[in-house]
Amino acid sequence: MTTILLSYNEVQSVTRKAASGAGLPHGAADDIGHAAAWLSARGVDAVRTVVDALGDDERGRQTILRDQAAIDTLCCGETEQVLLRDRNYGLLLIGLAGAAAVHTGLNLAVQQVDGDVVPLARVSDAGGLLSAMKILRLLPDDDAPVCSGSLRPMATDAVAYAAALGLAARTYVPASDLSRARGAGAGTTDND
Repeated sequence: MTTILLSYNEVQSVTRKAASGAGLPHGAADDIGHAAAWLSARGVDAVRTVVDALGDDERGRQTILRDQAAIDTLCCGETEQVLLRDRNYGLLLIGLAGAAAVHTGLNLAVQQVDGDVVPLARVSDAGGLLSAMKILRLLPDDDAPVCSGSLRPMATDAVAYAAALGLAARTYVPASDLSRARGAGAGTTDND
């Protein structure tokens, strides 16, 4: 298996574009980009996680949208916990919640099957949460130190990266004289 190293910006950008290419709304795709960067900082091949979650079926996209809505209700205080139902999308859900916790300053946590509660702000290895996660919940404010993750993103599988680029390519305008005349492409310079 060949792996490649990306910057955090590249991880966020390629996963956002892949989510758009898979048919998700731009706001949801943007959230997925932030989630991928959060996961990558915590030892997860985020590009592979996003590509696997997007899949080629409508069920995956609907599950992602449902899970994003559930995290929003948690962040808004409309509910105190969210049951983590679908393990196939668990890592992406953890990433979405982790990114939401960072952006909102809320203390979101994963309650594990054994009852242990792990605040997402202190997670350094997100992959370790997947097997035992049960509930996502909002905890009272906590002044404990925050783990910012690693300095370099986790390496990604070259095949997953190619698949993400393939999904992203679905959003591109086909090259033609007409599309160029109407503003598609970079023109003679690429500094915009």
